[in-house]
Amino acid sequence: MKALAITVLVTIGIAGSALAQQQQQRSARDMMNDMKARYGQTFEQCQALATSRGYRLSDQEGDGLLVAMFIEGCIMGQQR
Repeated sequence: MKALAITVLVTIGIAGSALAQQQQQRSARDMMNDMKARYGQTFEQCQALATSRGYRLSDQEGDGLLVAMFIEGCIMGQQR
């Protein structure tokens, strides 16, 4: 009985972690879409700068969030 309870808790923990990661990626994608809609050409220029600096435009773990943060900083004038 204890083993079953532990298995259930571990499964819930793993599922919760996967869901949190998926929500983070979705929010990074939403953030990118919002910036693109708001800033248009400036967004495109900052995205090009990000790729020239080695950032990958993918939905891989964390990559999307890192690129979104870089582009946001660029739009705000913090990247040169």
